Amino acid sequence: MNGVVGKIVGVGRALGERVVTNDGFQNALNTDNAWIVERTGIKERHFVADGENCATLAADASNKALEHAGLKSEAIDLILCATSTAPESMPSVACLVGDMIGAAGIGAMDLAAACAGYSYAASVADSMLRSGAARRVLLIGADVMTSIVDQKDRSTAVLFGDGAGAVVLERGSGESGFVDHILGADGGMAPLLRAGHPGSDEKLYQNGREVFKWAVRIIPQMVEKLLARNDVSPEQVQYIIPHQANTRIIQAAVRKMDIPEEKIVVNLDRFGNTSAASIPISYPDIYGHFEPGKYVITAGFGAGLTWAANLYRI
Repeated sequence: MNGVVGKIVGVGRALGERVVTNDGFQNALNTDNAWIVERTGIKERHFVADGENCATLAADASNKALEHAGLKSEAIDLILCATSTAPESMPSVACLVGDMIGAAGIGAMDLAAACAGYSYAASVADSMLRSGAARRVLLIGADVMTSIVDQKDRSTAVLFGDGAGAVVLERGSGESGFVDHILGADGGMAPLLRAGHPGSDEKLYQNGREVFKWAVRIIPQMVEKLLARNDVSPEQVQYIIPHQANTRIIQAAVRKMDIPEEKIVVNLDRFGNTSAASIPISYPDIYGHFEPGKYVITAGFGAGLTWAANLYRI
């Protein structure tokens, strides 16, 4: 790619109203806080309450991102939502968000790439900006994982939470914006991680051991590839935001990279695994600390199996 285009000018997040600590699983799943923290790093997560769903969370995060950017909804040209847990097969979450935030009439579409969804969608949003098809894109990652997780399955129930993150991307010709993207998928590995539609009897299944080994390989590969082909050194990277799947995965991947651990953004202790939302949910914690000229790498991986990463120049 030539130059930088998609600059982040606003960020926001929304979380399910119900806060569920590890103690909430103790009786139902015959587990305790120490067991969950040791194996996952998660201390609490948010679940949707009555009246909340993927679209309402996405709209809430979007309104916060617009407010942060100092923009009204009519300034947006396209809404793009990464999600695998839309409350209905149709309409799309993005379409519902457009109505909820007062932006009906502009283009809106969903993108399904599971936990890699945000990184996939960021590539699409950047392409739309580069082509001139849009000046500003509202980019959302949102998932209500409680709609596809079996709350009686200890191996998965403790991992996931519900949330949404949103960013406003603006087309420009300055020094800040997305620089490069990596996209990958392998449907032959689908049996390792899959789920039915929200509300169906086919709940999420994960072969934790195999997914762990694969994720620990793919994260460093993506990071190293982005750095090498864009002539960026590890010292120039301010943050790496990996998909927040499991602390053990993140720690094992970091050990394979020439990146100090303090540059790795981790928040799954508070939010759990929120799938496509986990990367954009991270931005409100770090946006105010961005150092111009440095880089942020976002790396997603999940069901499909899918993987994607983005290089962003601050």
